[in-house]
Amino acid sequence: NLGTSLAEKNTFLNLGTEQRAGAMELGFYTHTWDCFMNHYISYYWSSFHEDLKVAIETLGWTESMWSDEAELSPASESKPWSDLTPEEKAAATRLCYFEEIWNGQPIVDWYDYDAGMNTAVTTDGPLPKDIDLDIFETTGYAGKAPGDVGASVYTATGLGSSSSSYRTASSSVLALVLSIGAFLLV
Repeated sequence: NLGTSLAEKNTFLNLGTEQRAGAMELGFYTHTWDCFMNHYISYYWSSFHEDLKVAIETLGWTESMWSDEAELSPASESKPWSDLTPEEKAAATRLCYFEEIWNGQPIVDWYDYDAGMNTAVTTDGPLPKDIDLDIFETTGYAGKAPGDVGASVYTATGLGSSSSSYRTASSSVLALVLSIGAFLLV
């Protein structure tokens, strides 16, 4: 299951040499690993840049809750995707969650092995109407400048052309999970 390996709780740079090399062979680099595999859980509060901080805070996290000593978590953590507000969904997407991962669905439910592709996230846009990216209007969002954020200017179509796309990263996630073997157990 995603998120159950100790290696997934590490930042990319904190992986062991062999683990990092294995992750790189699967197409991961710092951003894709830290976002899609780890969802920034290993980051210190002070290391979040503005759009990540907006996302974390929108989901209800505070600095004291985020620390290792805290045993509390915000209410959003126990909600299914369908119960998240449009703003919470936007925040979750910034942390590289999509509905199926947020709800803990097994990969076999959202990955088409015959086609070799993620069926949960499409790149043929537009952005779902129940995700409100306007929460990032003043901070920007994943490479978009402040003022260039929102459903009117940011659609899923823009995600399909680079290695940072959800489809590519999610396919890499699948490849990593299927290849978890030796390099994660070292």
